[in-house]
Amino acid sequence: MDKLGTNEVQGHGFNNRARGIYEKLKAIAQFLFLGVIFGIAYTQDPIYNSPENQNTKYLHGLAQAGHGFLNEDWLAGTLDPLPAFTALVQFTYTFLHHEYAFYVYYILIFGLYVYSLKGIVSSVYPIEHHRTRTLLFLVFFFFIHLVHIEIGNFDTGWHLHSGVAQQYILGPVFQPANFGAFLLLSIHLYLKHHPFWAVGMLAIAVTMHPAYFPSIAVLAFTYVVLLWWNECRTLRRSILRPLGVGALAVLLALPVYLYMTLAFQDTAPELAQQATDIIVNQRIPHHSIPDVWLAKGRAYYQTAVVAIAIWLIRKHKLAFILFVPFGIAVTLTMLQMQIDNDTLAFIAPWRISVFLVPIGTSLILAHVATSLSRGLPQGRRAQSLTRGICVGIIAILVVAGTMDQVDKFRNQDITIPMLNAVREMRQSGDVYLVPPAVNKLRKFRLYTGAAIFINRKSHPYKDTEVIAWNDRLNLAREFYATEAPRPQCRLLKRTLVKEYGVTHVVMEAAQRKRPCQGFTEVYHDQNYSVYARAKS
Repeated sequence: MDKLGTNEVQGHGFNNRARGIYEKLKAIAQFLFLGVIFGIAYTQDPIYNSPENQNTKYLHGLAQAGHGFLNEDWLAGTLDPLPAFTALVQFTYTFLHHEYAFYVYYILIFGLYVYSLKGIVSSVYPIEHHRTRTLLFLVFFFFIHLVHIEIGNFDTGWHLHSGVAQQYILGPVFQPANFGAFLLLSIHLYLKHHPFWAVGMLAIAVTMHPAYFPSIAVLAFTYVVLLWWNECRTLRRSILRPLGVGALAVLLALPVYLYMTLAFQDTAPELAQQATDIIVNQRIPHHSIPDVWLAKGRAYYQTAVVAIAIWLIRKHKLAFILFVPFGIAVTLTMLQMQIDNDTLAFIAPWRISVFLVPIGTSLILAHVATSLSRGLPQGRRAQSLTRGICVGIIAILVVAGTMDQVDKFRNQDITIPMLNAVREMRQSGDVYLVPPAVNKLRKFRLYTGAAIFINRKSHPYKDTEVIAWNDRLNLAREFYATEAPRPQCRLLKRTLVKEYGVTHVVMEAAQRKRPCQGFTEVYHDQNYSVYARAKS
């Protein structure tokens, strides 16, 4: 009898383990499936044929991996603000050696994004084990992310899941900002009672993108406060667990913090102030100055979305997790508008909104899906019909996204013939002077693998290097703004060639003139000409 009872207990334990393994495999399959269909529907820009942020974020990694002659580019030799992401890019190019790996990385991020948000809302609304509610939520979720309805300056397909000040987690290409999805995963894990894993995910986010320091600091603080409050409320009164979570958060974030503070410490106070002014007020005012990014009014609607979501879940602990960062972001934004401090503007604490807005939107969608499912007919046929319609809508969105994705890879802009020619003729020692503010030419470095003099899009962060970047940018602007041939050629030969080693000049058709003495035309089409310095 005892033996029989033991066998039953062992069998029960085996069944529990098997069930646990099945649930984990099911979660992984769901994660991958949602990542693929959502990622395809959302679409990605071609890495080497897009003017987006990868042209800045990939430069150090591709230069170190030996892509063309990017290691000779001045900017590639400046201090790297993203060493972890650079290591990922370098590893990918060196050992996988194909850009497709970057698209795969982003698909995994998409999966993490959907999985985390779905898990967060499921902690409040009962949708996880209710197929109709799950499908209704996913339909609304896909629609909000993929269908662009413009209402004045507000784009529902963008501003309902991006943050304020043109900051975001999901964007056109794989880049460090995408690792903000780990902030969402962190919140999901905390709600599942895994606080130590939660701060581990915060560490991944900030390691890949140090701009997430305000977000991870606020979330870690919120976790510790909630844990401490729960301990006191249950009369356990032990501070060891909240202290352990806080200590782990500090320990994991410390290497990144030390690197950013020691490597980028001020050379001199006046140089640091000048560099911060250049970045905040000249390069990225759309990210850094509230008066600029509040002007179009979109941020007010995004703020309202978060506030409504917090009110809807006001009795749930998630409300506190959202309210603390929401209150801090709003307070610091109002403070910045009063004191106009460049350092606070550079830190940009309102970037916290990149996880608040998608969570807020998802909570509202889950509330609507739950309410709607309760009002629908509950019969088996009616439920099956509802689910079928939901699957059909999602399928249509995925097919439309797939077609859009194919078009993105097929389309080539007017710069491509010239860029192809440069890629063929590039040599070690070449430095190309390129119109610095032309969006289509942001991809010049990555596409051709050739070093350039400067552009406006990509800048360093070390104070002395920021000032040097600005000096170069002003010289390039002066060259292309000068209409008289003599002053333009004088600037080219006496400064750009003699002091900076420029060997090639790219000119747009509207600016095409007789080449300066010592330069000959080596490429020409209806849109661009390329002039090369004669070799002595």
